Amino acid sequence: MAENEKPNPNQNQIDQYQLVNCIATGGISQIWEVKHIANQQPYAMKLLLPEHMKDKELKNELKNEANIAKQLEHPNIIRIMETAIGRDHAYFIMEHFRGGNLKGMIRNDHANAQIRAQKIMEGCAQALAFIHDKGWVHKDIKPDNVLVTKGGDLRIIDFSLAAKPTGMLSALLTRKSSVVIQGTRTYLAPELIQRQPLTFSADIYSLGIMFFELLVGRAPFIMSNPNDLLMAHVRDTPDKPSSYNPNLTPELDQFIMKMIAKKPKDRFASMHDVVNALRTLKVFKEAPETYLRNKAKSDEERFIDSMAHRMDSRSDAERTPEERKKAAEEAAKTKAALHGKRAEAKGRVEGDKSGKAGIAPARPAAPAAPQPMMPQPMMGMPQAMPMGYPPGVFPGMPMPGMYPGGMPGMPMPGMMPGQAMPGYPMPGMPQPGMMPGMPGMVPPGAVAPRPLVPTPVPQPPVPVAPKPPTPQPVDDIPLMSMDELPDVI
Repeated sequence: MAENEKPNPNQNQIDQYQLVNCIATGGISQIWEVKHIANQQPYAMKLLLPEHMKDKELKNELKNEANIAKQLEHPNIIRIMETAIGRDHAYFIMEHFRGGNLKGMIRNDHANAQIRAQKIMEGCAQALAFIHDKGWVHKDIKPDNVLVTKGGDLRIIDFSLAAKPTGMLSALLTRKSSVVIQGTRTYLAPELIQRQPLTFSADIYSLGIMFFELLVGRAPFIMSNPNDLLMAHVRDTPDKPSSYNPNLTPELDQFIMKMIAKKPKDRFASMHDVVNALRTLKVFKEAPETYLRNKAKSDEERFIDSMAHRMDSRSDAERTPEERKKAAEEAAKTKAALHGKRAEAKGRVEGDKSGKAGIAPARPAAPAAPQPMMPQPMMGMPQAMPMGYPPGVFPGMPMPGMYPGGMPGMPMPGMMPGQAMPGYPMPGMPQPGMMPGMPGMVPPGAVAPRPLVPTPVPQPPVPVAPKPPTPQPVDDIPLMSMDELPDVI
């Protein structure tokens, strides 16, 4: 059934109450704002949905919740006025407390929630101490079940899961496998997850988780998997509240960590001890109003001084011409200072290398590597340089005693045709310094060719034996498989 939709379109009245507005809708019931027809007094009605009217068990649970709440008359507990369980309707009437739940306040107005935190914490602890004195465990303490006004006045609601603590005899006779885990996973005590006997300490743990969320803005354990969340309550130690909110005191850290200890014996002995500790507890290092104001001012100053703000066109448009001119001058000074520092650092580094700080010596130009002059082979001449050439004379150049312009192969004056020139071998004869018939011999002064290096044959990789797997640590806490746990109600 959709919110703000009446159970019966043809009816806006149930008994002597007129339905005004649907406040909330749950799985089996709705909360309505109603008015008494006779005196027009506003109330709130918890109404069982029509589709569940044939379920006798749900009717009995609604009646039982109203009867428990009627026993708990306390300023911080919702008051129940009337109960009606009939064939057509099943509901109970309670005071209409004009305040949203604490969950919405934390999400939408966390600053005000921190300002009222001390008052809210004391009010919740006092109400739960009264509930425990009456012999009941609430079992579902969470921000959703605390109604609070902007001034910090509050009411604890929803006693649908309230129960008596488990006695020793009952704990011995009850099998763990038959115990149903009830509560909200984010605030559920570890002993309830492990199906241990119910004690008042379970409410202390849930209240500590709620205080953590109130002061920090988030719960200590946030998991995407429900079973992982249950395991975190049993196994993991959360970070201290001050790691999220630096304004919280070390005394507050100790107080919260004691409330949410894993073992009940390590928590406060009773809710009255929690109340007494709260009366002398310093929650914040400085007043939340002052801290939040200073933090907002500091954040604004950092934003104004940031480069992102200077480069923002919208911020630049808001400036006057004088402010823009001043900003440009400051930017130019900053740029010039940066360039000067870079030049100074560069000169210092180069000066350290030369032994004179601040003076960068001129580096001499490196001499060019000499390029070897390879003789070019000519027609009718062997490639190897013959022996007997004086320094600076190469093949193709006139030898001493040759006429200018004389070319190898041309007869010199006074030479017979076919006669070799002085210093040149006859065609087909070995070069000077070479033994006839010895191929591969290199004449003196020539560069020997590099021997061919055989290409290495790739070897197959040597197989590496796999490392043995590292054993995983075993949890010290004996806990049955989470798959065996029933769904949390």
